[in-house]
Amino acid sequence: MPALQRGLAPVGLFRARLLRSAFAAAAAAATAATIALTTPATGGRAAESGTAGAAGPVTVRFAEPASSTLLQGPTRVTIEAATSADARIVSVTLYADDALLTVMERPPYTVTWDAGHGAGVRRLRAVALDSAGRSGEAALDVRRVQVGQYEEVRLVNVYASVRDDRGRAVVDLGRDDFAVTEDGVPQTLTHFSSARVPITIALLIDASASMRLQGRIEMARKGAEEFVDEIEPEDRLLVFSFDDTLHGDATPLTDRKAIRERIRSITPGGGTALYDSVYAVAGMLQSVEGRRAMVLLSDGRDQALVENEPGSLRLFEEALERAHRVEMAIYAIGLGGHLDRELDLAQSRSLKEILGTLARQTGGRSWFPSRVSDLGDVYRQVADDLKRQYTLAYASTNTRRDGRWRSLRVTVGKPGLVVRAREGYYAPGPGAP
Repeated sequence: MPALQRGLAPVGLFRARLLRSAFAAAAAAATAATIALTTPATGGRAAESGTAGAAGPVTVRFAEPASSTLLQGPTRVTIEAATSADARIVSVTLYADDALLTVMERPPYTVTWDAGHGAGVRRLRAVALDSAGRSGEAALDVRRVQVGQYEEVRLVNVYASVRDDRGRAVVDLGRDDFAVTEDGVPQTLTHFSSARVPITIALLIDASASMRLQGRIEMARKGAEEFVDEIEPEDRLLVFSFDDTLHGDATPLTDRKAIRERIRSITPGGGTALYDSVYAVAGMLQSVEGRRAMVLLSDGRDQALVENEPGSLRLFEEALERAHRVEMAIYAIGLGGHLDRELDLAQSRSLKEILGTLARQTGGRSWFPSRVSDLGDVYRQVADDLKRQYTLAYASTNTRRDGRWRSLRVTVGKPGLVVRAREGYYAPGPGAP
């Protein structure tokens, strides 16, 4: 069984449980998986259909897993789709038990799906759409097997964005173009995909008293609303603002109207509890399945409304570590002039360095627009970056469960390209599940 990532969208460390014993006996005893479709299946493979279930030129089949495979945990799913010579496949949408998993816009149509553990049957369904508006679909019923003995193989999942020397996204790279090292040791990729994976995004907006200046809060709200229009419909958002405290609801939403209402309700006043807010929001995202990101906007250092007092109980280092442990990418926007000279209360880091470090180390990006009116364009760039990322996964050669920091480096063999990915992760500790 392939050692692949847990689920389609989890970030960072996840488990893949590989069967060690009793598999052959269980496989012989279990009922083989069946292949079905909304129209009758033919032969031993997924049947193919056109629009509304009628016979047509769009054909779809599951190349893997095989129909007789007994599954357990993370599993590679590969779909083949074709159409007539006068058209092309524009998308392949994958569902598991009628829940949307991902939409793939270009081949290879390969993702990793967590079939779960324990006995039972799961259904996969793939729907392909061609440029002429015709569709076809196939469904695959797969059976899970429960085995008492297993051993753990931990995979590290990394999302990477690649841009050329003009800042344009590069979207045509393959597995062999990437190289990953952990603490300087080369790693072997077990999974690669350029397919877009849905994401949960926390919008975190500074609502301190200084955001009243120069129309900052109005432009921040406007840019955030435009950002909502730019992201994909299946993406979920949480909206938070912060002054001396954090404000917002920890429930992720896809309802764009409700999200806009939350953004419009943000009102400035008070100090800037920057570190506490990043720490708290990261903790809320920890329980969210799938890929996670924060889009953070701030115009000032961590400071209480009373001069020369910290705005947070947490330190910068604690907020950064929490983001690493949650495996959350931070996209940071610094608003206002001279942020490189606005030092924290300890006089050790500028706000520009603080925001830049949060973004760089977690695999995000940072922007420092010189004008408030540029915020809309910055938010559009953030949305574009989140849409164009590669998924890489590997089983670390370092199997020690020591809880220590491990440095990551992702590179691309082609010259002139810039790769952004998180700079490391914390290994599981001795008592971690």
